[in-house]
Amino acid sequence: MRDSIMKIENLNFSYGDSPVLIDVNCEIERGKFISLIGPNGSGKSTMIRLICGILEKDQGNITYKGQNIDDISIRHRAKEITVIHQREKNEFPFSCIDTVIMGLHPHRNRFEPVTEDQLCLVKDVMIKTNTLQFASKLTTEISGGELQRVILARALVQQPKFLLMDEAMSDMDVNAKIILTKMIKEMVDEKGLTVLAVNHDLNLAYRFSDEIIAINEGEIYDIGNPNKVMDETLFEKVFRVKADIIKGKGFFILDNIN
Repeated sequence: MRDSIMKIENLNFSYGDSPVLIDVNCEIERGKFISLIGPNGSGKSTMIRLICGILEKDQGNITYKGQNIDDISIRHRAKEITVIHQREKNEFPFSCIDTVIMGLHPHRNRFEPVTEDQLCLVKDVMIKTNTLQFASKLTTEISGGELQRVILARALVQQPKFLLMDEAMSDMDVNAKIILTKMIKEMVDEKGLTVLAVNHDLNLAYRFSDEIIAINEGEIYDIGNPNKVMDETLFEKVFRVKADIIKGKGFFILDNIN
């Protein structure tokens, strides 16, 4: 029996007359790294926004730990669930360390000073995300990939039970993506963190995911172990490319399909 932290049932959403998600049903298993994959416009980011309450669903139910997510207070939800968007707004010149400290907000009163233990947590997370080196820099002074690492550090300081990532590493270089994905997977395996990550890096999704949810044209195409889901048929039908699969290792994209 699956130990589900979240259930999504008959989820539907449209922009005007254009359906984006159609009768989506899936369960998110507790303590697993789950990648949400599919082509551009398939509904992946919309699903993340519906889960975190940015968008309002047309139909369906989303339950978190058995409770309708709409009935959970914003503050309690912030203690449990953290979301990282692909493009975080960076309009105000806060220092990187102050930005990371903002992740403590759900766990303290607004004007409460940061404790020594909390500051140790912030520094520890910044070391792990390789952001302590520019702690005093303004977020407007660092690169896009560095900013994404700072935003990830802020999310981890929040100490969530459930982490939503919407292409949260899209601006990072390959080395940083691998290091940080490994770190998050360790948190999943050792601390029971649950991750649902929208991922266009299919090699990383294949290598690190416990489960894949593949979406195509707003509908669930398949759900399961990466070795089961990510086969030649998925690449042809969903991504419109030919791929050579090496089971347990990865794949090579050979050509597109017209």
